[in-house]
Amino acid sequence: MAKIADGVDWIHHCFSLTPDHFKAIVHGFKQECKDGLSTPSAIGLATMIPSYVTRLPTGNETGTYLALDLGGSTLRVSAVRLLGHGQVQVTEVRKLVSSSLRTSTADAFFDWIADNTSELLAQIPPQEEDRPVAMGVCWSFPLDQTSICKGTILRMGKGFLLADIEGQDLATLFHRAFRRKRINVVVTALVNDTIGTLVAHAYSNPNVRVGFIYGTGVNAAYPEKISRIIKLNVAEWQDASTEMLVNTEIDIFGSGRTYLPLTPFDRALDANHPQPGFQPYEKMMSGACLGELVRLIAVDLIQKRILFDGVVPPQLATPWQFQTANMSDIEGVSAEALPGKLQAILDLPSPPSDTHAALFLRLCVMVATRAAGLAAAAIAAMIEQQTFEPDQDIVVGINGSTYELYPHMAERIQSFLVDWFGEDIGSRIQLEVAHDGGSIGAALVAMLYSSKRSRKNDPGSNASHIKHTTVATDAVPALDMMKMADQEESTSSNHQARDQLPSWYSCFCCWRNNRKRKPVSAYSEKNSSL
Repeated sequence: MAKIADGVDWIHHCFSLTPDHFKAIVHGFKQECKDGLSTPSAIGLATMIPSYVTRLPTGNETGTYLALDLGGSTLRVSAVRLLGHGQVQVTEVRKLVSSSLRTSTADAFFDWIADNTSELLAQIPPQEEDRPVAMGVCWSFPLDQTSICKGTILRMGKGFLLADIEGQDLATLFHRAFRRKRINVVVTALVNDTIGTLVAHAYSNPNVRVGFIYGTGVNAAYPEKISRIIKLNVAEWQDASTEMLVNTEIDIFGSGRTYLPLTPFDRALDANHPQPGFQPYEKMMSGACLGELVRLIAVDLIQKRILFDGVVPPQLATPWQFQTANMSDIEGVSAEALPGKLQAILDLPSPPSDTHAALFLRLCVMVATRAAGLAAAAIAAMIEQQTFEPDQDIVVGINGSTYELYPHMAERIQSFLVDWFGEDIGSRIQLEVAHDGGSIGAALVAMLYSSKRSRKNDPGSNASHIKHTTVATDAVPALDMMKMADQEESTSSNHQARDQLPSWYSCFCCWRNNRKRKPVSAYSEKNSSL
């Protein structure tokens, strides 16, 4: 029994986040935010990527918009009908991304996306023949974005190794595939999934200030003053105090730094990962990796004859075979049912003893609790990047299976936040589930940047940004966009008129020229410090 206690105590020490650990992580994240705001996104590992989204919905907008959401494992193509009062109705085609698609060519992958888009269009009322349907794309991977609808694809991660995709413009790849498949769709907005989560949650709760993805992967977004986003050409923005949503790419924080408390098991996981040295923070706490961490610990204890009498169960013998979903099932059963649950999950010949069952459960709890603390540290850093009124609720919209489905995850994250901020501020932090953040968020951004009154703060426009304006709900139809493009061609010598056009306009012109075969409240609140 002493041998078991010694082994578990060492692991508990490895995976405990002390207050000093938590402080170092929060401060490390804030320093990386500062560094990333001044480092061009195309240099090195891209973080703190400007989204060019400077406004949020009010919850009162109406209309139907297309959205495409590509995550780590799933593609969703949706028709999103905004009903007002924070309510939406979604028609969707959902497909899993196969391993062969993840390692195919860019053309093959985007042709597959276009086929699924065609499948969705067949399920909704027919569109006017000459009117291209506007789409917002929620892209869950790094982009070097230069406008609301133009962005260069960077290293993707999450197991995607598409040939010839890095360095290409994302909207152009979509438009080429749509043209090949004869689909009458134009991409008018590109957003990261975390930006989409924040925007989508704002439709139901306009007070949201942080968007957080916690599923297979992890990421965070928050509003940052443009004056602090040094990598932008601030001179192009008439009001540098305006806030822009920033995609942190926090999953790769910690790369080449020393503030993350890595254990021998973290290092072993990284060494055997397809992308060693990449996304160190994510590997410590994401749904893709928690099960493997528990497996590595369990095998270590088994080899020391501390667990399961030195016999490695079949489900623990193969790397990555034990999943985070298995951990969730184990934590979700009663003590009486635990031995039987472990027998079924691990393919044991008989139920383990109560002692060994409790030990395996403790491993899951330790790894999951550390993950909750790491998630809380990221949220704390995003909160501390902003300022709030003393009595203002601090709303965090969270989307992802690890947060939503893992037992006690929300309570554990909240507990770490209260410990860090204290009861007064910690009790004001509201962690809310942001449902369908990617699809709804992409459609909302497409709406916000297709509106007749939403052009004022696009770079390249001479008009000044209007604070505290309500975005009009009558979006410019795609057919009107085509008419604007025709007018632009007929007055191409009028540079001043062209400069007044919105940022999505250049994307549309490129799409239209390639396809001639067939033709919120502003996010700039005055806040005081915590």
